[in-house]
Amino acid sequence: MIYGYTNDRNMIVFIKMVDKLRLFPVISHGESLLQPVNGKDLGEAYYQILMKPEAIKGDYILSGEKPISMLEMFKLISDGLGKKTIFISVPLRLGVFIARCLKIISFGRADFIEKVQRMGENRSFPHAAAEKDFHYKPMNFAEGLKSEISEYIETNSNINK
Repeated sequence: MIYGYTNDRNMIVFIKMVDKLRLFPVISHGESLLQPVNGKDLGEAYYQILMKPEAIKGDYILSGEKPISMLEMFKLISDGLGKKTIFISVPLRLGVFIARCLKIISFGRADFIEKVQRMGENRSFPHAAAEKDFHYKPMNFAEGLKSEISEYIETNSNINK
């Protein structure tokens, strides 16, 4: 999951959802792990590779600094937005059932089934080989998230003027 810009189509979706919902459903207590990577870290890694092509020894996973649970991520977003959000755990099966019902009711226009299923999956991957071979060091997620939330707030305050 790449984040860092308000047009990233990943984290910004969660930011908008947390901004609008005071009661926020999380799948299975939000225990699934993510390891979001900031786009700036990917750019820096690409630069490192261009500067030292001899250091490359194969394919690399470029993930964020460390795993974070979905719930922790949502709480960071809520805090960054200055919102008081209540998180409600929804079992994965119930979430998928509700998503299927929404798809049927909307005649297929609201198809969130796969998105709900993915919220129940761990998406955390180690980047030790990249760290070893070309000193890949991604930024702390909370720090990277702050700048995206600030950009989101600024963009929305300009729109609302």
